[in-house]
Amino acid sequence: MSRDNMTHKSTGKLETKRLILRPLSMDDFDAVHSWGSNPANTRYMGWGPNNEEQTRGFLASAKPGKDFAVVLKESDKVIGSGGIYPDNANDMAEIGWILHMDYWKRGYGNEFGGELIRYGFEDLKLRRIYAPCAAKNYGSYRVMERNGMRREAVYVKAFWARVDKEWIDQAVYAILAEEYFGKAKKSAEPVTSNLATLRTSADLMFHNLHITMDTVDWNADICGAPAWRYIYHTIHSADKFFINPSSWVAENEPSFHSYLFDWPDTPTDTVLSKEMLYDYFDKVRQRIVGYIDSLNDSQLNERPQGCAMTRLGLALGQFRHMYAHIGILNGVTIAKTSCYPLIINESTWRSGNLPEGLYDVEVRR
Repeated sequence: MSRDNMTHKSTGKLETKRLILRPLSMDDFDAVHSWGSNPANTRYMGWGPNNEEQTRGFLASAKPGKDFAVVLKESDKVIGSGGIYPDNANDMAEIGWILHMDYWKRGYGNEFGGELIRYGFEDLKLRRIYAPCAAKNYGSYRVMERNGMRREAVYVKAFWARVDKEWIDQAVYAILAEEYFGKAKKSAEPVTSNLATLRTSADLMFHNLHITMDTVDWNADICGAPAWRYIYHTIHSADKFFINPSSWVAENEPSFHSYLFDWPDTPTDTVLSKEMLYDYFDKVRQRIVGYIDSLNDSQLNERPQGCAMTRLGLALGQFRHMYAHIGILNGVTIAKTSCYPLIINESTWRSGNLPEGLYDVEVRR
């Protein structure tokens, strides 16, 4: 692994390609309070929004080597904070982070989270690293997944969302030292696995659908039905057909489903909230990712029991279907706003340096 990510023990700093992680100080008050006092920024945190006294108290308690300010190398601007908190008796640690929302969706979280994991395993010689998060906090758990962490558990209504004032589900992600070092070894080898390609394509597909969901007018009329019906149709199709449609039974349907509800042109009085659909999106994505991770390459060419198509054929069918509906929904957004929702390609996805925001702002000539 590149020692670009060296620990500078004399200064307590860590470095990545674009970031410096250094000890927090009282001089960071304005930056830390700018996100710590913002309800939108702290929506899924176990603390906040903070008043000035609470922010000063946090900075006074910050420990070098555990709590870090996230600083942009190019501008020396503090854009976030986070840390690693060892349990020395069990050779493991919890990690956590927060970035100012103006710097979301630029790959900084992946970079910061990855360096905390590297620091924990390579410098602190830990056995296990874990992180809890709100199960609906897509941005946070994607950072964990992209850095090799597994979703180990979901605790139902175990997290008090302070901003929304409700109990929501909490997920726990973790990675072991042997998984981390095994992943590092594999990353240096040529990737020839069709399964690895399928996993990357599935991650990317769901990420692009999430952008579409974030940008489309959910009540926009599409052939007589609101756009959210097409969103549900798209997610439900992946839920039913990606793994093995021949084994699908009524008990597999979400609780709000009714006969033909997944077809947008079927009349209904039921209205799904954004929260319900984002929650369904997350559950289906987790189910499909877990399924892919359970397979090996040879199984992709096998037919699931009772099914006429191979596992690879079923997956490719859903890629086609989901991107077709992403195109329809994005077309609605473009027609209404003259803005193009982002579609991330595979090379950009693999780089980890994702474009800022939700729209394509590239100037075309």
